[in-house]
Amino acid sequence: EFLHTSYPRLVAAVALTSGSRPAAEDAVQEAMLRAWERSERGDSIESLNAWVATVALNLARSGLRRVIAERKARSRLQSVAGADLIGPERVDVERALAKLPRRQRESVVCRYYLGMDTKEIAKVLKVSEGTVKSTLFRARAALAVSLGVDEDEEANDRGAR
Repeated sequence: EFLHTSYPRLVAAVALTSGSRPAAEDAVQEAMLRAWERSERGDSIESLNAWVATVALNLARSGLRRVIAERKARSRLQSVAGADLIGPERVDVERALAKLPRRQRESVVCRYYLGMDTKEIAKVLKVSEGTVKSTLFRARAALAVSLGVDEDEEANDRGAR
């Protein structure tokens, strides 16, 4: 009964607030899943409509904030990356970054594109500074292989400057 009567109205309502029907459908479906899980645990929900609406609206808000933050971050990254690298080199770096595991990629971007130190990266990624250092070490090694750069040669070049 809920799916036939309340679901379409909830999706429409969340779509009006979020501006995206697909995002609204995702949010309402996730809220319904969470309601189902609660009921499986034996928790009771007084008003399913109100509970699902509240959770779906919160999920849609979170998604919207995330999309905006990602869009801003991408824009900043493109302007910074675009200033340093042009043409084929930029494409090579982007491809090499895309091959890295998520945490390595995030660490590299925070360190080299956003200029954060290890303490700041640790705070952003919610890991220890030691984890950041080892993650950056592994990421640099993987990038060197991917880009065909000899790290020892690169370090000697930097030391000679």
